[in-house]
Amino acid sequence: MFQRQGPAAYKADLKGTFDVLEKLGRPDLKLSNVIHVAGTNGKGSVCTAVAESLHHQGKRVGLFTSPHLLDYRERMRVDGAVPSEEWVANFVGAHRHVFDGPEGQPSFFEWTFGMAMCWFVESEVDAVVLETGMGGRLDSTNVFRAPLLTVITNVGLDHEQFLGSDIRSIAREKAGIIKDGIPVVMGRMRPEAQSVVLAAASRMGAETHYAAVSQSLNTEVDGPHWPENRATAHKALEVLASLQFGKDLVVPSIESLSKDLHWGRWQWLKPMGCAGRVLVDCAHNVDGLDRTLAALAALTFTRWHVVTGAVADKDLTGLLTRLPKEANYYFCAADIPRALPAQQLVDMAGKYGLHGAAYTSVRDAYTVACKSASKGELVLVLGSIFVAAEVLASEAKSS
Repeated sequence: MFQRQGPAAYKADLKGTFDVLEKLGRPDLKLSNVIHVAGTNGKGSVCTAVAESLHHQGKRVGLFTSPHLLDYRERMRVDGAVPSEEWVANFVGAHRHVFDGPEGQPSFFEWTFGMAMCWFVESEVDAVVLETGMGGRLDSTNVFRAPLLTVITNVGLDHEQFLGSDIRSIAREKAGIIKDGIPVVMGRMRPEAQSVVLAAASRMGAETHYAAVSQSLNTEVDGPHWPENRATAHKALEVLASLQFGKDLVVPSIESLSKDLHWGRWQWLKPMGCAGRVLVDCAHNVDGLDRTLAALAALTFTRWHVVTGAVADKDLTGLLTRLPKEANYYFCAADIPRALPAQQLVDMAGKYGLHGAAYTSVRDAYTVACKSASKGELVLVLGSIFVAAEVLASEAKSS
């Protein structure tokens, strides 16, 4: 599992991906009409919005996203449906021996990507919407030489140890998905990132389209990210409609694109026995966290109860320097090998003026936070996708 390997699974080329695809019969060569999306934040929501719109207009669409929250199969959907557990088990059983050679095992992501492409071929999809896992240039998804469209949502600081320590370096990695003569949609991004992406598009002769700046009339409902993501998805659909593939497409109004697309992004819960409001947000990099906290600051909560955990291989300085010191903290560790022990997180957070107790599980931390919150107060779950996933799984079981 990549969750077990963590950064050690990273590879500085696509050889491993092509090796997997070759051994699986090159399913990528049997797929056409690919929409490829990269970016620091929002790419999963944009992918899902585009896929949903195409599906509702009669296209059979394969959607590849990551990470998953509740079920591994969330990563590969066809018209919203995941493959059966039996199909996944049979696929692994049938192909596992192929990868037991001396050259080493493929990473979890390479395995998953190859499996998804086979599932899409078997499902005879009309189009594939791909979310990059990390970066773009060297991401496993970057094997299609002539996609229909590429999209770059935004560029922020994340995965600096692999993508570069500054915005321009990271933008160059994201822009690696741009292809010769293929149109590219650009979401809202910093000027220094935009200049890098535009230069790459110019070199490749890729026609550039800009997403509109979209505003929310209700921050509490839409959150800080969805208006931008919605505008980017809408522009992508407009460009697709102008291509031969989309000659029968009707571009939906921007307001009609549903925000209920991606679990764990500005998701309000209604747990039993909690007097306060509960928000789950997967913000785990500086850009995403800043916007989430700014949006919450505009809402009137008398006190925050923050349930948070982290993985051991991530720099937590950005998180810990931004969280409010006056909040109550419930530190925990997700049930994965990469999790940072809760007590270590308590010790680190204390150096930044953040105080709270360590809990033996995410469920315990969340339960205590909910019981402690009074009317008018906020229970905020953030810091790690794995922590958010356990809270959502707990709520799903209780409902």
